[in-house]
Amino acid sequence: MAIVSTITSTTASSTLPNDSTAGAPADNSGQTCASCHGGSAVTATTGIISTNIPGSGFIGGTTYSVSVTMSGASAYGFELTPQTASSNVGLGTWIAGTGSSVSGKYIKQTVKKTGATAVWTFSWTAPTTATAVTFYGAFNYANNNGTSSGDVIKTSSVSFLANTTSISESDNSFLFSVFPNPTTDVLHITSEQVFDQGNIYSLDGKLVKSISEHELASKAITVSMLTNGTYFLHMMSSDKPLVTKFSKND
Repeated sequence: MAIVSTITSTTASSTLPNDSTAGAPADNSGQTCASCHGGSAVTATTGIISTNIPGSGFIGGTTYSVSVTMSGASAYGFELTPQTASSNVGLGTWIAGTGSSVSGKYIKQTVKKTGATAVWTFSWTAPTTATAVTFYGAFNYANNNGTSSGDVIKTSSVSFLANTTSISESDNSFLFSVFPNPTTDVLHITSEQVFDQGNIYSLDGKLVKSISEHELASKAITVSMLTNGTYFLHMMSSDKPLVTKFSKND
């Protein structure tokens, strides 16, 4: 299920970007091309990334179509990477399309496009182990004047969950479990793992809670604010995703 995160933007040009400049937070400190280029005031935008990943989530090993659509400038370029907020490990595999090229965990334009609108379409094969992935991208809007002046880069991200029907909770049972289940106020985690990140999602893939650092350390998660129902708890431990299902019931 797609979850569109906060979008920020800074300046850059539409020339071919270096690796590690897609704005992923755990990758090169979230760097984009901004340090090298000057441009117009910061703006925010949505709707650049589109995919045919279904609302039920991606299935590992399945290949999906991904498109980047940009307009409103004279020249365009982009860089996209599939990672998580806490890890710079690339998730899945890119397959280049017309006008795009793959460099490890990054996909980017082969050459900049010009005109009123620029569209790139390529493919991504989903990983078999990850339970969530975020496409982080830096999208370059330029005035095509041959210099870095007047150029703008807008960074955006879109997140997807794995299809929960393909996740085996029993595989995680020796690593972590939760109690009480159902719970009313606090969900406790029994595990020797050290957790780096955690999120709670509804059955339709909506992010309903991000686990705080205190909750990660204490392994006691407050869920009293959640409405009654069934949820997925996604935890990250040393880049290993762990998932289990629990119910909230007053």
